[in-house]
Amino acid sequence: MSGISFDPEAIRALAQILRETDLSEIELADGESRLRVTRAMAAAPVVQYAAAPAPAPVAAPAA
Repeated sequence: MSGISFDPEAIRALAQILRETDLSEIELADGESRLRVTRAMAAAPVVQYAAAPAPAPVAAPAA
């Protein structure tokens, strides 16, 4: 982090705010310094449906 130091307690407090508010990201900026805390969000489950069965073959009329 190129010489920038942040208070670990402040980072923990931001993480707690993320948990309590259901936010996924908080970013603070102070002059040239920026701190962004993000949390991974669980991906929505993928629902897969079974394919419809193929129609039954129909006999061709006798010619």
